[in-house]
Amino acid sequence: MKKKTLLVVFLVFLAALSVRAGAQEVKAPVHLRVASLDLGSAWYVYAATFAKLWREVLPKGSTIDVLPFAGGIGNALVLDKGDADLGFLFGATANWAVQGKVAYSKKIDAITGLVGGLDKYYAAMMATRRSGITSLEEVAKKKLPVRFVAQPMGSASEFSMRLILEAYGMTYDEIKSWGGAVTPTSTGVAQAQMVDGKAEIWINVVTAGHPAVSELAISTDLVFLPLSDEVIKKLTALGYEKTSLPAKSFKGQDRDVPLVGWPTILMAHKDLKPEAAYLLTKTIVENKEKLVKAHAGFKDFTPEDAWKLDKYGIPLHPGAEKYYREKGMMK
Repeated sequence: MKKKTLLVVFLVFLAALSVRAGAQEVKAPVHLRVASLDLGSAWYVYAATFAKLWREVLPKGSTIDVLPFAGGIGNALVLDKGDADLGFLFGATANWAVQGKVAYSKKIDAITGLVGGLDKYYAAMMATRRSGITSLEEVAKKKLPVRFVAQPMGSASEFSMRLILEAYGMTYDEIKSWGGAVTPTSTGVAQAQMVDGKAEIWINVVTAGHPAVSELAISTDLVFLPLSDEVIKKLTALGYEKTSLPAKSFKGQDRDVPLVGWPTILMAHKDLKPEAAYLLTKTIVENKEKLVKAHAGFKDFTPEDAWKLDKYGIPLHPGAEKYYREKGMMK
């Protein structure tokens, strides 16, 4: 009798495990669109890397389209319109989106978090040494006719450039009135203009060792401009984090550079199926080694802390939350 009872209990236990596992299984093909940034950007590489890993675990017939748009501001709007299922944002920009402030005129409640703290980004300001520019204070004070380049409109880089210039008392129109220029453009064009002498300053939100900036630093002598304490204070009030670009991040950069920055967050539309969100999250969190091989920016990723999106006010997707709780990361 006891043996029969134990057998029944064991079978019930196995059935429970089967149901539990099946609940997280993605049985039918899925079709996903990932909002990143333009070709040549780190986020495009991130998305392509994630897509490769996801294709290995998703059902046969699944498709993943990497969208070369719209950046750290625009991606929240792309998800909100339903034009993407997943996308990258920064910690602060995601917070702006859910609160409807700074760069957003309304609250966006369609975005939820999957994976946080993927890397560490810096709002870097790179001047060509031949320009003789050593600070943005100098540009503002002397009203220098400087030609700026940044990432496309809708990117966090372009928006950050706008905020940084304003913190120094400059606007796009004023810079143009001095004979300068402000050109939001693609990564490749911005890099080429700096090399060709058609631009003097490139403001870009980058990781340490960012490929495009690394290439530029090899071909062109650069000066990495620091942010003043006053400007850092203004920017941290908006949600940026005070930090420093570590010395030797790029060729010719021999000292730490005081800046502001933030981490990348992988977001998902709230309507993404829980079992899909669970699997996508699991695949990223459990493959740091493969991520680092694809892009050096992932070296700052701490998988055990990937769930900590609450400090930005971002709700976790239920599928991602289930994964983190099952792994014991969340209590």
